[in-house]
Amino acid sequence: MLINRPNNVLANQRYFQAPSQAPLWIKGKRDKLIVTIVFAGLGVGVIGSLTGAVKMVIGKKD
Repeated sequence: MLINRPNNVLANQRYFQAPSQAPLWIKGKRDKLIVTIVFAGLGVGVIGSLTGAVKMVIGKKD
C-alpha cells in the first residue's frame, strides 16, 4: 500500500524539468482539463457581468 510504493521523484523531476514549449502549469496529466474548466468559468463570469452591465446601462429590468 503506502509503504511499498515506488519512489517516482526522480522521474517526475526529469519530466517537469525537461525543456519544452508548454508552460509548467499545464505539463501535468490532468492540468489541461483543470485549466480549461477554470478558464471557461472565468469566461462565463466575465460575459455574464458584461451582459448585466449593458442591461443596466440600457435600462432593462429583466
